[in-house]
This record gives sequence, C-alpha cells and structure tokens, in this order.
Amino acid sequence: MNSPLSFWALALALIVVTLAVVLWPLVRRRAVDAPSDDTARTAIYRDQKRQLDEELAAGTLSERDHAAALSELTRRLALELDAPAATAPSAPERGAWIAALAAVAIIPVGAILLYLAVGTPDALRATAIFHERPTDEQIVAMVERLAAKMKAEPGDPKGWRLLGRSYAALGRYAESADAFAQAVQRGGAEDPDLLTDWAESLAIAHGRTVSGEPEQLAQRALAKDPTHPRALALLATAAFERRDFDKSLEYWKRLQARLPPGGEDAAQAAAAIAEVTRVRDQGSLAKAPSAPAANAGSGSVAGTIDIAPALAARVAAGDTLFVFARASGGPRMPLAVWRTQAAALPRAFTLDDSMGMAGGSKLSDAPAVIVEARISRSGDATPRPGDLVGRSGDVKPGTKDVRIVIDQAIP
Repeated sequence: MNSPLSFWALALALIVVTLAVVLWPLVRRRAVDAPSDDTARTAIYRDQKRQLDEELAAGTLSERDHAAALSELTRRLALELDAPAATAPSAPERGAWIAALAAVAIIPVGAILLYLAVGTPDALRATAIFHERPTDEQIVAMVERLAAKMKAEPGDPKGWRLLGRSYAALGRYAESADAFAQAVQRGGAEDPDLLTDWAESLAIAHGRTVSGEPEQLAQRALAKDPTHPRALALLATAAFERRDFDKSLEYWKRLQARLPPGGEDAAQAAAAIAEVTRVRDQGSLAKAPSAPAANAGSGSVAGTIDIAPALAARVAAGDTLFVFARASGGPRMPLAVWRTQAAALPRAFTLDDSMGMAGGSKLSDAPAVIVEARISRSGDATPRPGDLVGRSGDVKPGTKDVRIVIDQAIP
C-alpha cells in the first residue's frame, strides 16, 4: 500500500461491494411465482369440465345431467371472475427497505469501528513516515531502540545480528562485535556468515588487524564452509600480516578458484595474489622512501562525496558507504578504506595511512591514487549487482578538494 489515502480508498471500495451484495436481494422486485386468482379459477373450471366430459363418455352421466352440471359450473365461474381481486399486503416490501437502510448504516460504521479496535491504524502513519528518508538522528534513535529491546529480550539471535549490522553501518565496530558475539552465543555458532561478521567487526575495532581472535573466528567459519569467501579473505590477510606469504597465497588462490572469471571479485583476488607474490619475491614488504619532513601530512586525500539526483532515491536507510583509495595503474588492493553509513549525502571524507591494511602499502607512498565511493545494500566490501559507484580521476596524495559523484549502478 503506497499511502493511507490509497488504503482508505480500497477499504471504501470493499465496503461498497459488500453493501451491493447484501442489499440486492433485499430491494430488487421479486418475480411473482404464484398464479393470479383468475388463472386459478379458470384452471379449476377446466379440470371440473374435463371430469364431466369423461363421465358423459363413460355413460355414468346422462346428457341432460351433463348439460345441467356444465351450466351450473359456468355460472359459478362467471360470478367468481366478476369478484374484485384482493389487495396484497405491502408489509414485506416495507420490511425489505427498512432492512436495506439498516445495512447501509451498520456495515460501514461497524467495519471502521472494528478496524480501529483490533486493527493497526498506526501502521498507516508509519507508512507515511517511512516514505521520507530518515535523518542520521532518526537512524541512531532506531538503533538505540533496537539495542534496548535486545537488552530486555536477549534470547533472539536474529535481533542481535541485526543490531550488530546496524552498529557496523554507524561505524561503531566495538559495539557491533559485541552484538555479533551475543548472536553467536545464542544460537548462531554454526553460521559461517555470522562468524565472519563478528570477525570483520573485531578486526576493524582492533585497528584493522585480523591476527588473533578475528583469525580464530574466520577459521571456525571456514570449518563450517570450506569455500566461504569472506573467511578465506580474512585468513589470507591474517597470514599476510604475520608475513606467511605462502599461506596467504594459498587462501587467495582458493578464493579465486570459486569466483566466476571476468568479474570484479576475481580481479580483486588476482590483484591481491600479484601483490602478495611481489612482496614475497622481494623478501620484505615493499616500501617507498619516506616523504621529506616538509611534506609530512601530505599523505592523505580529502574531499566530498555526492550522489547524482537520478540515483538519490535508490539510497535506503541502512545502506553502507565505502570509500577506497587505490594506486593509479597498480593493483586493486585498497591503500586506504573508510566505511560509514550512506544516509546523509553529500558528505566530506578523508583517507590516510591509518586506514590502510595492516602490513600493506601506504597511501602516502603512491605517486597517484584513484578514489572510489560505493554504496552497498548488503554491507559487504565485495561489490554486488545493484551497488552504486562513483570514481575520481588520478589524484596525488595531499589533494584536499577531490569531488566524487556517485552516478553509476553495477549491473
């Protein structure tokens, strides 16, 4: 239902149809099934005359007696036909109209009172409210109400999972990890998706470091599903952090093997494999010379992100905004990543070395970068069909006026 107005229009139409079905049998002029008095008298006369004729033919009645009986019968019929017809009472017709008027009064009023008593009229107001895009304050308030509900009724793992994703969309990763932990403890221990949700929030909350508890959770997820893509990516990153490049390559190749060739996911896996291979072959993490002291602070990229008017209506509350910086002409592995909610655009952003993958190359080391903004409905860092994207051209680290317009949808 698109609005309260359309709801009431449909309700009115249903009431009209109901009244038509109820009233028609009451007010229509019924066909008279019983014959008129004259018709009945004539039929009786014909029946009696037939009996007289049969008795004459059988010899039980003489012609004289037959003529006399027929004359008497004819006389009585003439007298009866001349008598005035009785007037039919009108009470039944008046009663039908009284019943019809009562139905017109009672059915609509009764239906509305019944809906107000046992229905959900507040849902109509809620529908009208949610046709408007909620503000950041409204979203935060909804998340806080959900958090209060889960504290009061903590036994629902689905509710804890929703709360964890909501906190992650707000960038509150420590609280997100706690909510995911509750979901796992209350029935989600066998769900690899939930385990990797928990691992990702923990990793980001711990300075984007996968080693430790996030890696252990990813291992548990992989034990449930040996081809789980996010678990494989997390374990590949954890191995890279501790400089176990061969193990990292093993995980990345396992992930690559399950991805359809030619897609962006496959391209990212191939870029990660190339980067890990390069670092392994060099025998140490590749680092460019440090920038001179005079250029300190020039290793960040900042600007604003906006969305094309034609796509603005496709952004929903709870969508996630990812902002990546990648080396121009280099691998697609991000040099810096920022994740936040997508509800309020345009908005400012800043990417710097603190937002990079642990142990990876730095944004400040790249001669030029491309900044990409993507709105994800799934909240997954991996691009999905329907995600909205926009990209900058080549920019140098230190640029502060980058403007990105999200103007495309991934098919």
